[in-house]
Amino acid sequence: MMDILLERKSVRKYTNEDIKQCDLEYILRAAMSAPTAKNTRCYSFLVIKDKETHKKIAAAHQFSQMILQAPLAILVVGDQEKAYKNYLPQDCAAATQNILIAATSRGYGSVWCGVYSDEERSKAIEKLFDLPKNIKAFSIVVIGKSADNSHPKNGWDPEKIKYEVWK
Repeated sequence: MMDILLERKSVRKYTNEDIKQCDLEYILRAAMSAPTAKNTRCYSFLVIKDKETHKKIAAAHQFSQMILQAPLAILVVGDQEKAYKNYLPQDCAAATQNILIAATSRGYGSVWCGVYSDEERSKAIEKLFDLPKNIKAFSIVVIGKSADNSHPKNGWDPEKIKYEVWK
């Protein structure tokens, strides 16, 4: 498992190869296995394959242009009425991370396009998908076969580790 975590990278260039349905289901099962506060399972997922919708997403979210080459994206949303207190962002972040890791484990590249906490972007995406008021857009994960041959970045930095007290 640790190898997959170290192999994951943000991919912004894709081939035109489709994602197998069995792989998509695996990715979504992984997303639904993410932990949530008080086990609320407040997240849901919208699979987006339509190229016209991809264009609309790219117009609404300036940092999601890579969606135009990818076969699909998954919009991660959270239900404010189901979320425990203010834990919706943490719950949806865990689901998003599981999507990224599961995609990597199946040989796909992916990238997390943030939506949540950017009010203008959130409103645009929520309007685009006609989401009810209680359903909040959190992230868009773009997925496809990677056309990027670069290696994952090495994030190891011992300076970021503290023991017992902050010094």
